[in-house]
Amino acid sequence: MKTFLTKYVRPAVVLTVLLTVLTGIIYPGVITAVAQLIFPYQANGSLHYVNGKLVGSDLIGQQWTSLKYFHGRPSATTNASTSAPQPYAADNSVASNLGPTNAQLINGNGTEVATAKGTPVPSGATPVAGKPNTYYIPGTYLGVKNYAEQFRQENGLAPNAAVPADMVTASGSGLDPDISIEGALLQVSRVARARNLNQNAVRQLVMNRIQGRFLGIFGEPFVNVLDVNVALDSQK
Repeated sequence: MKTFLTKYVRPAVVLTVLLTVLTGIIYPGVITAVAQLIFPYQANGSLHYVNGKLVGSDLIGQQWTSLKYFHGRPSATTNASTSAPQPYAADNSVASNLGPTNAQLINGNGTEVATAKGTPVPSGATPVAGKPNTYYIPGTYLGVKNYAEQFRQENGLAPNAAVPADMVTASGSGLDPDISIEGALLQVSRVARARNLNQNAVRQLVMNRIQGRFLGIFGEPFVNVLDVNVALDSQK
């Protein structure tokens, strides 16, 4: 029995304790200290503060609706507890999961619900033409067609104006904080008009905040929506 404890149990216990200390305390502690020393902004969540007040993170998008701000791309996230649509719900990252051949990618992933006559209309639902007691309930993703129409109307574009793909599709995480340069520039006129600013000045503000490809080769140049909106608010 003593030989068994000495030969097998004690080494197992010692190794478990050593690895726990090494990988659970020393390694995380060293990495945390190095990150705080070299990359404190990124290590603490890339948080944006304005006059000491937290306004967001460069890593997680927000639902911008005011005409005086640049808007981000659609989000298909939902409330984690109720599953109700909640754009940019950071506690429940999710995509629309709609493939390019899926009709819902164009028209949205809402559903038609038939109710018994006299029952309350479902919240947020609209009647379906030609179908008595049938209602359409919007899903988490409204569809390319609806998002494109909404984007054109918001920004005073022609009915057939081309809209960048990122402005009508949800990202894989549903939390994308960035938009394409084209998507930002198409909003310049609206933002300038809402703030009574010169369009060229707003355009230049966007151009000054373009972030390039990762390592110079990966991805496409983009604009961080929070970054440009914070810069807008700082204009006198």
